[in-house]
Amino acid sequence: MDDFYLLTKPNCPLCNEALAEIHRLQLEEPVRLHWVDISEQPELLEEYALLVPVLVRGKDDAELRWPFTNELTEFLSA
Repeated sequence: MDDFYLLTKPNCPLCNEALAEIHRLQLEEPVRLHWVDISEQPELLEEYALLVPVLVRGKDDAELRWPFTNELTEFLSA
């Protein structure tokens, strides 16, 4: 099972929408999704404040930035 990190911040409607989009997918293999609040980590807040939600693949640190569009399934399956 692969680990993924959804970079978020408080009061982020797009982050909630991104999470819902991930949950709607029917993947062949399950993934482990971690919710990361960037407001608790100054270095992440500085880098991603205007970019969230961002999905990060744990095994290679690849990033998928919002909007995920049709790339989401491929990104989670790679």
